[in-house]
Amino acid sequence: DNVWSNPEVLSILKNEVVLISLYCDRKIELPKNEQYVSKVTGKEVVTIGNKWTDLQITRYESNSQPLYIILDTEGNDLSKPIAFTFDVEDYKNWLKQGISNFKK
Repeated sequence: DNVWSNPEVLSILKNEVVLISLYCDRKIELPKNEQYVSKVTGKEVVTIGNKWTDLQITRYESNSQPLYIILDTEGNDLSKPIAFTFDVEDYKNWLKQGISNFKK
């Protein structure tokens, strides 16, 4: 609430990026043919939330909630992910760096 509501950050989020959220707490069951056992944790992945949690742990070696990531249109990371922060300037700089990397 404190960071995203900052006028400069909010402007970036509304006008310069496409914001997507993956919810790790979704309890909706995956179809049986999409359920699996995580190669990293060894746990059964049976819900949408499990699937996104496993993706985060496998790809980013983090289970922090929230975890912010900037990707290009091909799904490649444009900056190092960051976890929750109260520091508006750090978050704003992180956003700007990711956008700059996208434009390269």
